[in-house]
Amino acid sequence: MAEEKKLIGYPSIDQPWLKYYSDEADIQASLSPDCSMIDFLRRCSADSLGFTALNYFGAKISYGALFKMVDQAASALQQLGVKSGDIVSLCCLNTPEFVTLLYAVNKVGAVSNWLGLTSPVSDLREQLSSTETRLVFAVDLACDLIKEASRGTKVETIIFVPLGASMPPLIKLLYGLKSRNKKPDAMSWETFLDSSGGAAPQAVEVKGDDLAMIEYTGGSTGMPKGVMLSNKNLNSYYINFNRTNNCGLSYYHDADKYLACVPLFLAFGVSASCHGPLCHGMELLLAPDPKPDTVGKLILHGKPNHIAAGRVQIDGFVHAAKKKELDLSYIHSIMYGGEASNKSWEQEIKNILRRNQMEAPVLNGYGMTECSACILVATKNNDEGLIPLGNVNAKITDPDDPHTELGYDTEGELCLSSDTVMMGYYQNETATEEVIFEENGQRWLRTRDLAKISPEGEILLTGRIKRIYHKLSPEKVGVRVYPMRIEECISGDPDVEKCAVVGIKNDETAYRTIAYVIPKTGADHQGNLEQQIVRRCRTELPESHVPDEYVFLDDFPLTRAGKIDYRALENMTEEKI
Repeated sequence: MAEEKKLIGYPSIDQPWLKYYSDEADIQASLSPDCSMIDFLRRCSADSLGFTALNYFGAKISYGALFKMVDQAASALQQLGVKSGDIVSLCCLNTPEFVTLLYAVNKVGAVSNWLGLTSPVSDLREQLSSTETRLVFAVDLACDLIKEASRGTKVETIIFVPLGASMPPLIKLLYGLKSRNKKPDAMSWETFLDSSGGAAPQAVEVKGDDLAMIEYTGGSTGMPKGVMLSNKNLNSYYINFNRTNNCGLSYYHDADKYLACVPLFLAFGVSASCHGPLCHGMELLLAPDPKPDTVGKLILHGKPNHIAAGRVQIDGFVHAAKKKELDLSYIHSIMYGGEASNKSWEQEIKNILRRNQMEAPVLNGYGMTECSACILVATKNNDEGLIPLGNVNAKITDPDDPHTELGYDTEGELCLSSDTVMMGYYQNETATEEVIFEENGQRWLRTRDLAKISPEGEILLTGRIKRIYHKLSPEKVGVRVYPMRIEECISGDPDVEKCAVVGIKNDETAYRTIAYVIPKTGADHQGNLEQQIVRRCRTELPESHVPDEYVFLDDFPLTRAGKIDYRALENMTEEKI
């Protein structure tokens, strides 16, 4: 590990987390991120052409075969008139065809606009309209949805991509009999590929700073915004994570099997579950259906070495393995994210995994669409804080003034600087200027999350600025309320599965606090549990943080990114008022 240096008091200058990185890891490969995604992947995979790149229900596609598929699709795109700078929209599930399109669109210099399969028609129509999309690729399950969303837009051509196109013959037959999907009234995938006529694609110059794709924020605290990510943003994610891997903080090796269950219409799906692992020479185990039970079965049968997924997906497969007493020693690492670390849940999962012969770490990660994917990660020996990935800088600032950096162990807004930070929001300069600022030649992203940085270089997330609200004290004085603190208190109850807290405006100056609670199976939430939670809150929380109301649910509404939809919870309460 690198030698520790004397601290002067400001994390962004001291960068104390560098002690986790070896001097050797500072020396990066000669590979530059300043090129297209497809060129970067080709350079990384020069010695891996015979390795398996994609595994789809047991049907395997090598790196060499994938590049040929990309060239054919790129040529077909050019035959349809797609040019450099054009925007091509994709509504997908994780299949070989959409991985191919990710790189084919990139190869011709176009921009891929990723549409959420679970997004409402109104959002999809806006995303098609604002990008002036003319060509859309949609998985066959979503063709009717895309047709409806395309009305009144400039969409001219919809190409449907069958979910079963690359399945092994028997599985494809069984899937066809089970689904009985009607054939969409649109151009077929086969017709699209045939339009290439076997011609090689024309060469197009694509630079690292060119826009590569548009991904959309989850919309948990506001309307989804289009995040513009460049080729360099996405290539740099691999470089940053690879440096972390070289220091022993992760366990990636060439030809390892990596579960790709996060959809490509999420930035994490592209960066951390597709482009990054492929650049590392790994085999992607594609999971088109992200539902927990389906992912769990795929993990137990496909036996991936690495899993990056949401808590609900990890929880499902771990408990399924527990029931069957299966050997999970093939798993080398598990990473989860998308929500705050839950130590009691982590410990329960670790205990089950150890009983099933798995000693690999369960690590929490932190990231945003605006920074391409995961940007902070837990170390294998750390139970609390996170550290930045390689080549990432961090600081804590005054929430009202991002140019005022705060010292160690002081709560403020977490700001991050990295080559993975987005170009900006699509057609929204005002929103971009609210979160991106420059200082001494560095671009910084305001995360709108509260955090502290310790002298050891560990970042502890403490809350979310956007969810902070004011409440009147008994003395009629406005005090800040931090929902995350209340959630941690209530979630610590042994009979509580999950908790989400929102503030509902009571008047022009103050809010009421509503705690939504999911009890554990068998808990008496009709009477005793509420009294139990009230006593806990009154004992462990300041009076200003004790909820005004408790609402018990079977499950929480989720955004398309799989996070708790706080807007939906607020609407549920406001509708009752």
